[in-house]
Amino acid sequence: MAQAISDTTKLLEKGKKKPKLWNDHLFRMDVRHLRRWFLSQSKEPGSFRFVCEVLDLDHARALGRIQEQFLQHMVLPRWKPEPKEEKKEKTVMNTKMNPTLSELHSMPIGELAELSPEQLANLQQQAAKAVESAKLTKEFLEGVISRRYADKADLLRKEAGKDFGTVRFIDGDVQVTAELPKRPHWDQKRLSDLFDRIRKAGEDPQEYMDVDYKVPESKFKAWPSQIRSAFEGARTVKAGKPTFKLSVKDEQEIAA
Repeated sequence: MAQAISDTTKLLEKGKKKPKLWNDHLFRMDVRHLRRWFLSQSKEPGSFRFVCEVLDLDHARALGRIQEQFLQHMVLPRWKPEPKEEKKEKTVMNTKMNPTLSELHSMPIGELAELSPEQLANLQQQAAKAVESAKLTKEFLEGVISRRYADKADLLRKEAGKDFGTVRFIDGDVQVTAELPKRPHWDQKRLSDLFDRIRKAGEDPQEYMDVDYKVPESKFKAWPSQIRSAFEGARTVKAGKPTFKLSVKDEQEIAA
């Protein structure tokens, strides 16, 4: 729901800033897609009516709000086709200016590396948005699936006499595997006390537990030099994975 409203808001903002977009084929397809999703009477998982049901929203009331705020402003004007040559030239120009993620995999890596910094920054932003959108979609879908099967899985675990673990059952032609992993949490202070008691009893504590000593880097840097020097022999610094974040400067910054 949040993604659909966000996409709709962005479309309307783009159309307001650039009225010519209302005659753009891809822009019109996005408008139609969103209108169909909101206006569809389908109750299939992922549909607007289904989402309203999951969120305990009154469908008619929600649709009325959507109509008032968005859909009444998304009436497509009559399409005016561009001349073929002009349209082709415009498409090539746009591709050169702003490559899309869909074009990314069809371009040689050497050619991609020769793109301008602005183009690379644009692609990085597209990828970040795509990842976030996919993450939200995945989380939403997992919530839907959990709503459908969680009670059934809990019941089967209780019948099997267990609080955690994996249960399997059939729904139609689909086998559902429901996993509820066990994640124990240990009291660090009590473990430290037990470590000392085992050692004082003359046994090796590491036969009972794994111990991993760590020093937060922020604390290490804040120590006096004499304390740091005692720890430096146990400290090794290795390089992590390099990352690059590309940000296009504002026009005022570029002019300066």
